Amino acid sequence: MADTEETKPPPTEPAKDDTAVVPMEPTVADPSTSAAMEKALLADDADAVQNELDGGLELSEYLTRETLEKLYKQALEDATAEQKESMVYTNMVNKFIEDGKYEGHSFLHILGEIMSHDLIEDYEIPNLYDDKKADRPLELHDLFIWAAITGRTKLTKLFWNIDSDQIVSGLIACMMFTFTAKHLPDDIYHADLREDLFKLSMEYQQLSLFVIKECYRLDKKGTSDILVKQRRKWGDIAPLDAVDMAEDMEIMSHAACQFTLDNIWMGRMTSSTPKWKILAAMIFPPLLFIIEYVEDEDPTHEHEDGLTVLDRITFYYTAPITKFMYSVVSHVLLIFIFSYMVLFELQPLSKEPIGWSEGLMVLWIAILGLEEIRQMVGAGVMIQTWISNPWNILDIFIVALFEISFLIRLSLEKGFEKTDFQLIRILYCFTLILICYRTFPMFYLSKTMGPKIVMIWKMVGDVMFFLCILAVFVVAYGVPRLALTEPDSKFTPAYTEKVFRTPYWQMHGELLYLEEGEGPDLPWYVDFMEAGYMLLVNVMLLNLLIALFTFTIEHVQEHAHQYWSYYRYDVIQEYHDRPLGPGPLLLVGLVWKLWQHYGAENGEMSNNPFRRAFSGKEDTNLQELEKKAVANVQTKLEKGIYKIQQPAEDSPPEDVGGELKSLSERMTSMEGDLKAIRTLLEDLNKI
Repeated sequence: MADTEETKPPPTEPAKDDTAVVPMEPTVADPSTSAAMEKALLADDADAVQNELDGGLELSEYLTRETLEKLYKQALEDATAEQKESMVYTNMVNKFIEDGKYEGHSFLHILGEIMSHDLIEDYEIPNLYDDKKADRPLELHDLFIWAAITGRTKLTKLFWNIDSDQIVSGLIACMMFTFTAKHLPDDIYHADLREDLFKLSMEYQQLSLFVIKECYRLDKKGTSDILVKQRRKWGDIAPLDAVDMAEDMEIMSHAACQFTLDNIWMGRMTSSTPKWKILAAMIFPPLLFIIEYVEDEDPTHEHEDGLTVLDRITFYYTAPITKFMYSVVSHVLLIFIFSYMVLFELQPLSKEPIGWSEGLMVLWIAILGLEEIRQMVGAGVMIQTWISNPWNILDIFIVALFEISFLIRLSLEKGFEKTDFQLIRILYCFTLILICYRTFPMFYLSKTMGPKIVMIWKMVGDVMFFLCILAVFVVAYGVPRLALTEPDSKFTPAYTEKVFRTPYWQMHGELLYLEEGEGPDLPWYVDFMEAGYMLLVNVMLLNLLIALFTFTIEHVQEHAHQYWSYYRYDVIQEYHDRPLGPGPLLLVGLVWKLWQHYGAENGEMSNNPFRRAFSGKEDTNLQELEKKAVANVQTKLEKGIYKIQQPAEDSPPEDVGGELKSLSERMTSMEGDLKAIRTLLEDLNKI
């Protein structure tokens, strides 16, 4: 306790104040209680564990890093052969220890590294058990992780119920069970175990969804805050982050998540701001002052008292929707200028110097390259995460291809320009094609066009599958046909081309040999081969491709809202982080981002609407809201209003969020809704 008197007592003199803090020896849990708790945990006895906790067991005294590590090792020792195979995480830790990969680190640190790098594909979360933070007090969520890893399903459910942050913990459990299922041996002997793990994964996914539904029913604004609230014990991620990490399209498409994304999308502009005002302000900037703004981070509010001119300008130009509109306009302008350069200005240096359009393209695309580098090194995610997005790969390829093409153009000697300049035209034209394709992700924000882009992307996969099958038929027909019709030919590239060229065009109904005059000289057995090939390819394979396309289109169309909602999240997150600046002026935005980055390092943290920190009464209210929602979920599960749906027996899901719902599942959902309405009416009658 700080001494408030002006004259302090000598250091050797004991404090006279009765409230002075006296150092105390650390308390240790009673050995008998600890033994009973350990026995109950290893036996997966949820009732006994609950009794120990209710009986006054201090978790902070019982659960230490040594105790938790002992629980992991003891669970592995007590497990049967089949149970040991399901403990994927523990087995991976032991393998790393044997290989000496994390030499000098503890068991828990290695487990934290596995969860950090391998649990969530293309994402990285902080190591929850870092040896550098060994003094972190362990909590219920650490036992929740232990129970999920060691297959204690009853304890997993118990700790999920009595702990906090159920949305995040449910999604983490969903990902952990899916991870375990995918890392089991892919054989018939593990089919049942794999199916059980997928069922558990779906169960916790649905529990998280139920909690979000109840929160949203109770308080829409509060649910929006809950979804972006940082969770300290889970590495400061927010529930919305966890939904994205789990790739759960069903939860992302829920109204609560979309309401939150709508608020982030509008920035500090009110949610009711019409789009025409934003467009008008782009054309005539002074019109941005007719737009209504808010002082806090809730665009549903409609007040702007105390906002300065600079505040209004900043709020308008930093809103993700404004950045997106500027990006669309500048990208279309880039395509027009690049097309003009390729069509009218691109000439050898011996004829004309570099024109204004080509010089502008060099600067413009170089700045786009700097933005891609900024995203790669400064986005706060793994490089693998950035690379996993195919549009990022396309961006880098566009920048590299154009700059390499320009350097080749400058290095060509004038004497070779006539023969080699066509190569420059080809490279520039190919770059233009890729720039045009880069327009597709901008359609993700459209409810109509977004799912169609997903269809096209999935149909590309269908085509690749079709080409693999087609290659077998083409070689099986093309080589014998050529060997029988031209037996004395010599090897040349043009001759080899016929092996593929003729069967390919015949697939489209083009009988090339008739044009070449080969028809009358073909033997009867070649005609027979050709008839069989045309029947198999033109009738069977092409109809197979049409069937694949039809299935893909129907599947995406049935879940169009989920696909649109999920990909919309990525676009909003990208444009929130993207610097402002149309065209080459993006360089100004990059400099501003760099200043913000160093400002954040000096303690001037900028607000991130995807991860917000709450404190005081506001944080308490959010905790109470989530607790109340969890209690409602438990009650409705007991009454049968909410029902955990199981995946189909013959096809365990690989993507929990993107499954097709059968008619029986829909009827079950309707039954639950009717029960909820009936319960509500009964409560009203009691009132």
